[in-house]
Amino acid sequence: MNNDLRTCDSIIEWLKTQQKNRVPISPLLYLEAATALNILSSDEVDKLIDMESALAVLRANTLATEKTASAAKIVIEALPEYGLVRKQRAKIEMIKEAVRLAKKTAQLKSDESRSNL
Repeated sequence: MNNDLRTCDSIIEWLKTQQKNRVPISPLLYLEAATALNILSSDEVDKLIDMESALAVLRANTLATEKTASAAKIVIEALPEYGLVRKQRAKIEMIKEAVRLAKKTAQLKSDESRSNL
């Protein structure tokens, strides 16, 4: 991993590239990437909060103009903003999973090293 990877997107893209090219990632490097993702994930959470807030305003405006809540829900779910919020939630979940997997990988590697002693 290089020093240019300072955002969640760049780290995720680097990990994807390694995976697609079947380049093995050392547990230490994987843990380093996960640590950076964990720290930087607060920016992604802040972004999600802002997006959900904007969507809530759209929802309130739509509820005021639509006849039923169901109709308003359909209109909201058809908006591009709704899709972006869902993608952002999925991204945060993927970051959490990457961190969890990195911890597990590092633990397994540590256990393997201990058992070989």
